[in-house]
Amino acid sequence: MTSESVAVVTDELGELTRFAGNMRVAVYRKTAGVWACQKTIPFCVDEGENLARMRDKLRDFVARLGDTRILAATAITGVAYAVLDQRGFRLCEMDSFSPGCLDALVEEANAPARTPAVFDHPEATSIPGHYVCDLTAILREYPELSSKKILRPFFDGTPFIELQIFFGHMPPWLLPELAQRGLGCGKSVASDGRLCLRVFPLSCSMKDTLAN
Repeated sequence: MTSESVAVVTDELGELTRFAGNMRVAVYRKTAGVWACQKTIPFCVDEGENLARMRDKLRDFVARLGDTRILAATAITGVAYAVLDQRGFRLCEMDSFSPGCLDALVEEANAPARTPAVFDHPEATSIPGHYVCDLTAILREYPELSSKKILRPFFDGTPFIELQIFFGHMPPWLLPELAQRGLGCGKSVASDGRLCLRVFPLSCSMKDTLAN
């Protein structure tokens, strides 16, 4: 179903901004061929907030948006990206915004999604809680992405038992971040010569949660 409404993330001056901190989300709706701002929703995302609390706030935010499922901002990352993506939002990152671009934005967002040869995120395997990410193939298919943009939303928003990552070289940020997040890892070499990193939570609580 196509959408004729768009939520635009702005700062206090009405300028497009990232989905973080104190925001004002303007909801534009097209009625009788004319776009108008229907309402403005104040919202705040504290990136250091408890994960469960942040998810609750995002669920409330989604409810306040009603049937609007297109969201535009300069950047949408982390838990917010994961939750909104799972709830069917079309997330649009833009450098700037004006109401004159709404028709083109809606047309692009409502266009049928192409079936990619490679998905742009870690994929679930047939084993519950186990995921695989061919970082080499993803970066080849989506040159606009980076290893951080691919992996951080997964770590922020997806409970897992094991994630296997395949790549040609180790991103320098990855091992320190895994340690900071309480994640362990094991290295091996795949049959094609690439590095395989097996990532897993050091805490047993995640495994117990997924097993039940």
